[in-house]
Amino acid sequence: MLALAQRLLALALATLAGYLAYVLVEGSRRLTRPARRVPADTAELPDSPAALGLPFEALSIATHDGVSLAAWLIPAARETHAAVILLHGYSWDRRPQLASVVPWLRERYHVIQIDFRGHGASDDALVTLGATEPRDVEAAVAFARSRGFGPLALMGSSMGGAVAILAGSTQPVAAVVADAPYAHLADPVANRMAERGWPLSHLGARVVLAGAALRARVRLPSPIAAVSRLAPRGLLMIVPRDDRLISHRESLRLYEAASQPKQLWVVDEATHQESYSRAPEAYRGVVLEFLGRYLDGDRSVEPSVAAALV
Repeated sequence: MLALAQRLLALALATLAGYLAYVLVEGSRRLTRPARRVPADTAELPDSPAALGLPFEALSIATHDGVSLAAWLIPAARETHAAVILLHGYSWDRRPQLASVVPWLRERYHVIQIDFRGHGASDDALVTLGATEPRDVEAAVAFARSRGFGPLALMGSSMGGAVAILAGSTQPVAAVVADAPYAHLADPVANRMAERGWPLSHLGARVVLAGAALRARVRLPSPIAAVSRLAPRGLLMIVPRDDRLISHRESLRLYEAASQPKQLWVVDEATHQESYSRAPEAYRGVVLEFLGRYLDGDRSVEPSVAAALV
């Protein structure tokens, strides 16, 4: 009986080791090289600002490590030097934000949209969810300053929001808007693995991230380690309460770790990256009010009750 138990234990350990080895290799490959969205899969999205009747300039922005980023510059509809750099989510590209955010944002500010490395029409590169992507933001900020734009804000959703926090802590920007950012990178990875039926998702997420770090030869950072360094830049965090990919509790921990000045808006009944579609008028009002204080210098305007709600 003891021998049988020992054999079963050895079999279980071998199975676990084999599973974790598979997760290490395959999971990290999928994480660092997500499939790119192609127009045939997203036909409902505009393929350029021209499809919305907006003037724009197509750009290629080079990072200091040699990656070429596809970008658009959409000029403001009014006289201003202020600009907002938009940062998209993991495995996506510029087009969803072009459809939802750009038309009303460019009424007040110049808008610069980039495809992160390894995404959209930008050069192929390993995706690291915050380790190398701040280099893309640095290049976009340098481009904006070369055109005489400023003050600048970073605005991102999901991975873009997390990268905005990581990059914003070192870049010459006035404010950061982060919609559904994660506090710890393991949280969304574990949640996605559980959603897709991978067993031992919390342990698996850490193995995936270890494999991704080895592939990219970088340390994968979490925004909670950088968020306190955003000050004195302004921070607006938008948190969808029913987010199942990035727990709203994780987002609240991230907010609590941030220094002042900061502002929080929790959007009820919104899931991941659904805050704008759930409450578009309120979303526009909160974001423009916040940006007005940091990009237009209107610090006399106090945050609205909705925007300050925890």
